[in-house]
Amino acid sequence: MKPIYAFVGTAYALSIALSLIVGLTGGYDGPLIGLRYLSMFLPAVAVLVVDSTLSEPPRVDWNKLPPAYLPLAVFLIPVVMHATMLPVMVKLEGGWQWQDWLIPQSDGLYHVPVSRDWGALTAQGLAGRIVLNAAVGLILASFLSFFEEIGWRAWLLPRLQVRIGARRAVVATALIWGFWHVPFQFSGIQHIDGVSPGTLALTFPFGIAITGFVIGWLWIRTGSIWIVSLAHGSLNAWGQYAFHYRKDSVHPSSDVAALTAGGAGLLIVAAILLWRGIALSQPAAI
Repeated sequence: MKPIYAFVGTAYALSIALSLIVGLTGGYDGPLIGLRYLSMFLPAVAVLVVDSTLSEPPRVDWNKLPPAYLPLAVFLIPVVMHATMLPVMVKLEGGWQWQDWLIPQSDGLYHVPVSRDWGALTAQGLAGRIVLNAAVGLILASFLSFFEEIGWRAWLLPRLQVRIGARRAVVATALIWGFWHVPFQFSGIQHIDGVSPGTLALTFPFGIAITGFVIGWLWIRTGSIWIVSLAHGSLNAWGQYAFHYRKDSVHPSSDVAALTAGGAGLLIVAAILLWRGIALSQPAAI
């Protein structure tokens, strides 16, 4: 267990260190907020630190990419989240209001804000831009998620699995991963307008852990770093994708309520997957 303790301790120490740097220089509104992207590299750094002390550190099987699980990796988490979040948001906000630029003007074109640099588009052009934006977002988010998954699912989860079993290992890894984010919420690295850092720290780790149950299930089923990286990337890029195109909430608490509903929906799905869909015979290869 010593390497496991060392990995978790190193990952948490790096999380706290980065959060102190960002938080003490102004947090979300500070000049160093761009360093938040470094947070996703920290679990891989922790793996390098711990593996350097092992005589024969185990390696990931890079050749595993079962195509049957690709749709689940890409769509399962965002579909469940939208199916549960959108009705709650519509109910609490009294409807769904798209941003003004998603409504065609008198010339029949969609005049996209200058900040997006899309210009004036036809309906087909706008749809193409949105699809391209979604695809690029998934690729970039999955690339960054890869470094987190190297640590959490590909390194930590299999080592816990051989000690406490698959289901418990999935849950333990997800909880450790979820609470690893707490310093990011207090420092402003993770931020929601109108929601205090304390509220985020009390709620977000559990929501993150629930998504970790699903991602962990995918690892147990596939042993594929590519599958779990795509699932993590789809969460980050598409988990709230429709909300990027609606007007700001009238009541900030509606965002928290919608995210809570999304977490509840995922928890139900995760419980079914962990209860019915985990093979306990042997751990995924690493």
